[in-house]
Amino acid sequence: MSKIIGYGELMLRLTPISENSDKKNIVNYSSTFAGCEANSLIFLARRGHDCEFLSAFPKNELGLMAESYLTSNNLKCNLKYDNNRLGTFFTESGTDNNSFTKILYDRKNSSFSKYNLNEQLINTLIKGSSFLIISGITPSLSKICYENIFRLIEIARSNNIKIVYDVNYRKDLWSIEECRNFNLNILSEVDYLFTSSGSIRKILDFNENQKSESFFSDTESSVKYLYEKFNIEFIGMTVRNNKSLSGFIFNDKNFYKGEIYELDQIDRVGAGDSFLGACLHGIINKWNMNKIVSFATSTFASSHTISGDLNYLDDNEIDNFKRKNSN
Repeated sequence: MSKIIGYGELMLRLTPISENSDKKNIVNYSSTFAGCEANSLIFLARRGHDCEFLSAFPKNELGLMAESYLTSNNLKCNLKYDNNRLGTFFTESGTDNNSFTKILYDRKNSSFSKYNLNEQLINTLIKGSSFLIISGITPSLSKICYENIFRLIEIARSNNIKIVYDVNYRKDLWSIEECRNFNLNILSEVDYLFTSSGSIRKILDFNENQKSESFFSDTESSVKYLYEKFNIEFIGMTVRNNKSLSGFIFNDKNFYKGEIYELDQIDRVGAGDSFLGACLHGIINKWNMNKIVSFATSTFASSHTISGDLNYLDDNEIDNFKRKNSN
């Protein structure tokens, strides 16, 4: 069985219970734990894949609750406990399908941001693994995290482990120049890349003067650019345009397009994480690419109709969602 390792931060997510609450005087929140790498790993672990999460938590009740959350979702944990804190983020859903979910971070000096990985730990963890999941959020958190990412990649590469990278640009965590420099250093090392056309154009300052002739035109041109510049064999992209949602895969120089969904969206946070998880689920099970893009797109779309970061639907429920909602 393919073993999947993920390295990232898990945080406490707080969301106002009522969308109509006075934003200056919110007293009631729903809470859960969330983090992009953990979200993808849980999606896979709940389907029986061998997954392990590498992170750090505070040595208090909140840290223990976070670990319990992960293990209750069948995810193995390799954790360091210390006397620092667990990061928190607050979310506020957009007012319509055009609006991004607003996110406010409170994660400075978290346990994870101060966790310096040593080579012995990495080598032990990496041994026998097939995939390493990382994201572009992690290196923005601290110099320690930045250096950890490159140490992980170096050791993973030397052990023939596939690098799965989700760009996940967050403008509130670092500058576009810092993000661009990091990505220019890492993209040539990536085996499986996950992003969106809008993100990659902004980060790499890539603008091609062409008319958007179809729903997928911008995505296709971005994928061609990434392949030509970085020689990435597998690129998965989520596609959003107002209420319209889809997915797109580039593999072995071929394009694969998912169904287009027209949906009223409840919560978009974590939807891209489920897309990544769904793609890896299909890849490990050796599905053909048409089946993978269809399943991953259905997973991505259905995630927008569920409150919270995780898509708890099983494969049959995702297939039923597709039959009822795809165009």
